Amino acid sequence: MTKIILKPESSSREYKKAKNKLPKDFWKTYSAFSNTNGGLVVLGISEDDKGNFSITGIEDVEKIKKDLFTTLRDDTKISFNSITESNVNIRCFDDKLVLEILVLEAPIYKKPVYLNNDIKNTYKRLNDGDHRATTEELKNMIRNAEDDLDSHLLSNYDINDLNKNSIENYRRLLIGNNEESAYVDMSIKNLLIDVGAMKRNRENLKEIEYKLTIGGLLFFGKYSAITEYLPHFHLDYFNRTGSSDRWSDRVASGDPNYPNLNLFSFYQIVLDKLRMTIHEPFELTDDYVRKSSTEDVGIALREALANSLIHADYFCKKSVRVEAYRGFYIFENPGEMKVSVEEFIRGGDSQPRNHTVTTLFRRAGLCERAGTGGPKIVQSATKNKFKMPDIISRDEKTCLKIWKIDLAESHPELTKEEKAIYKCIMKVGYSISHGEIQEKTGLSRYYVAEGIKVLISKNLIIQEGRARATRYALVEGTSEKLAQLQHIMKSLEDYYIK
Repeated sequence: MTKIILKPESSSREYKKAKNKLPKDFWKTYSAFSNTNGGLVVLGISEDDKGNFSITGIEDVEKIKKDLFTTLRDDTKISFNSITESNVNIRCFDDKLVLEILVLEAPIYKKPVYLNNDIKNTYKRLNDGDHRATTEELKNMIRNAEDDLDSHLLSNYDINDLNKNSIENYRRLLIGNNEESAYVDMSIKNLLIDVGAMKRNRENLKEIEYKLTIGGLLFFGKYSAITEYLPHFHLDYFNRTGSSDRWSDRVASGDPNYPNLNLFSFYQIVLDKLRMTIHEPFELTDDYVRKSSTEDVGIALREALANSLIHADYFCKKSVRVEAYRGFYIFENPGEMKVSVEEFIRGGDSQPRNHTVTTLFRRAGLCERAGTGGPKIVQSATKNKFKMPDIISRDEKTCLKIWKIDLAESHPELTKEEKAIYKCIMKVGYSISHGEIQEKTGLSRYYVAEGIKVLISKNLIIQEGRARATRYALVEGTSEKLAQLQHIMKSLEDYYIK
């Protein structure tokens, strides 16, 4: 009999003893996985006093499975069901049965997932434990489920709370080269109404009354007025492209150098500064024509900056943060994405949480149309053979990293020879033989062989075929592929058995 060694519990793996019935604490884990990043629950595994796990099995696995689905259909017990028959699997190890239950993360509009008709019974997964959600975590999940956060009308704010310079700069963008534009002589109030920054108060039927929206305040407001309503509002930009670890330039709301920073002025100032950091790289094509990536990177930066401001949760305690480094840029905003990473990359469905801010950005042509920003960012990387963007959306924030260097240069641990081999395979774009790598790089057979071993061990390239038919190709490593792998477990057994 082969001894089965189980991997320890983790943020996405939970074991439970379940000899004769479904354990009551399963539902806490179900809520926690649903509200966090999903995970696997394996029933029929026990823990001893020393913290070691062993397979003890289930006596009546069909009964437990029936009880599971009966409770899942009872909306007084759980608020949302993400488990189907395909998510439940029975396995046998040494004549002992276990039940594997894959709990998917709930869609953002279905969170929080809670128990027994009581929203206080909401749990989150932290490391290897289930913890009752804090008041702040509950508020974040409830806000995320809302369709629109910034179109609400403000009763105690008016045009005097807005930065007139921001409004006039916006007017100039709307006018463009059209000297006959209706915006030339339009009053500030009518302009704000036209672009949606002010909207009619439908609760007052006796007279026509327009009020400032939250989005209008965020986009055009004075800093003091914004923070009176949203005390945690903060925007930050750092230029860290220098040789030292310190930043060489900073734009921050509340800074004396930027006394009335709002979303629009931050966007204008920071986008100009980001473009100055691109330092136009270029390469010569096969016909020795200069090929520039500056325009592509500029478009990607514009979309990423607008995206972080459009999708931010300004009621959250976290801040919007933009950082420029030598080889990459980081765009971080409070609030998780309301679409999956795959949907962001594929495009077509934007689902912003701030509809007014989104409209204000797009009316002035400050970003692409809805649902095309993600594809533009990925296209820039693909076209210029840069490392694909990294996208992480969890723990109430979203972080997008855009690279302006290729895959090889993003791995400084590689030797010169290893980078040459990696770049060679990357440039070809298809599988290539050992001999072809030698020919194209000018490296000896020894260096190519050793380099290939290292690149395979780091999961950067894969080997295809055997003997004389052996060829080497890039490992699919786009953010879309990585995201798909997070949701598809090809082998649940490998997921928890060493």
